[in-house]
Amino acid sequence: MSLKTQHTRALAALVTVGAVGVALTGCSTSPGGGDDANTLTVGTNGGTGMKAVIAQFEADNPGVTVKLQDSPESYQQVTATQLTGGTAPDVVQVFPGTGNNVSVKIAGEKGFFSDLSDQSWVEELPEASVDLLSAPDGDVVAVPMTFSSIGAIYNTDALAEVGLTAPTTWSEVLAFCGDAAEAGKVAYGLGLSDTWTTQLIPYALTATLVYADDPDFVQQQVDGSATFSDSDWKLALQKYQEMETAGCFNPSPNGTAYAQVQEAIAAGTTLGTVSVAAETQGIETVSGTDLNLAFEAFPATDDASQTYLSATVGPSFAVNAKASDQELAKKFIAYLAEPSTQVAYATAYGDTAALPGDETQEGPVAGVVGEFVSTNMISTWPDQLWPSTTVQPALFDGVQALFTGQQSVDDVLKNMDTAFVDGAK
Repeated sequence: MSLKTQHTRALAALVTVGAVGVALTGCSTSPGGGDDANTLTVGTNGGTGMKAVIAQFEADNPGVTVKLQDSPESYQQVTATQLTGGTAPDVVQVFPGTGNNVSVKIAGEKGFFSDLSDQSWVEELPEASVDLLSAPDGDVVAVPMTFSSIGAIYNTDALAEVGLTAPTTWSEVLAFCGDAAEAGKVAYGLGLSDTWTTQLIPYALTATLVYADDPDFVQQQVDGSATFSDSDWKLALQKYQEMETAGCFNPSPNGTAYAQVQEAIAAGTTLGTVSVAAETQGIETVSGTDLNLAFEAFPATDDASQTYLSATVGPSFAVNAKASDQELAKKFIAYLAEPSTQVAYATAYGDTAALPGDETQEGPVAGVVGEFVSTNMISTWPDQLWPSTTVQPALFDGVQALFTGQQSVDDVLKNMDTAFVDGAK
């Protein structure tokens, strides 16, 4: 069985379990994180979820202080540098599988994380998901906190104001963009100056166009029998361009920060965006009010029944192998794995808990994800299985170049193929 097939089954298992119950703020200067025996440092890529669960751990462990080191805009670069230099936090947020320098397998191969295989919660992980959370030597090194997905987020009050509804087919997407423009609104906010946003629409589209029909596509790339260039990745990027031509986006996406998109959706001047489900919480936080937001799978074809949701194991946490107090760090990891902590974290984060046990989680995101998983209409984020950390940057740079006219779709895919092949070697 290929990695891709295994992971798809893992995703289904994770959410089935869930359905049953359903700016760098500090920097350690000493090796291994905290410089105080009673201080535990935790690195996060956006700290909303973690902030919701820290107080209880501190209450359960009198005298212990948990200090967040949050770097939402440059986390990968900051944390990779800290891990290499021995100054990373005691507990760090990591990315399952491969794909970047803070992913479980890439950083795990360098010995940056402690072995967590003997923790009791490991037995609760679906068998196929263990690989995504394990270093190459087989040690489980991270606990998953959420089941993350990519789709369209809409301000439902803003939709109602202009008499529009969320599209369920590709033709409806293009018509929606035109209708929004006529009403003086932006249909989908796009802030490409924050490079991580460049991948969101391609991932949402390829879930249906590529990986739904060919779940072993990444394995075929590794074997040399498939490429980005000769697949419907090309159609996905062409559809991305079609959205631009149809006026779906705000002016100058490359010059727009994602924070501006959040603010525009909160204000109702932009109707929605394609992003990670957790941004339902992020956008509401920016607004400072209770917004009515909806999360939906983003269609890629004119057959709504064939739309797949792009979904995968989300934020996970590992213990820095150089943390001075391994016992305290591992105790914190065990706390993160508790069902009540999982649900509290996921709810604050705006996503679905990975290990909720018998705990119930409310909210529109958990319901949507559960529905797609129950019908096996999900496809993982492809970068988690890419063999090189250079494929994703090739996509980032390529999408930005598409919007400036400096690269064609063929150019982008050729560069991604080159990065993939080089990594596979």
